[in-house]
Amino acid sequence: MVTKVLELTTDREKQIFWTLFGILLFCACFYIYSVNATVRNLVAHQNMEDEATGLSLSLGKQEFKYIEMRNAIDLAAAYSLGFKNVSNKTFVSNKSVSVISMNQGVPADSL
Repeated sequence: MVTKVLELTTDREKQIFWTLFGILLFCACFYIYSVNATVRNLVAHQNMEDEATGLSLSLGKQEFKYIEMRNAIDLAAAYSLGFKNVSNKTFVSNKSVSVISMNQGVPADSL
């Protein structure tokens, strides 16, 4: 069996060989970097999904606790906390006011 070894006879052939070898090495390094970056991004994405799930669960628990507390309030509980019925009710009008008063507590009769 005859084995032939790669013989590079001219400088031009050596330059082409090392250029192609360098390109091959660069492509291999870029491929390894890309796979590494993809795996890291997938792990980060999974961690964010887990965190979002935990936050959503926590929010649901807090909402349920709020609804329980809101449903526990009734008139008797309000009176026990010191709330009282209002005897003089004041309502706000939806009409727009075209004049703004600069009166700062001075009675209208004294003007």
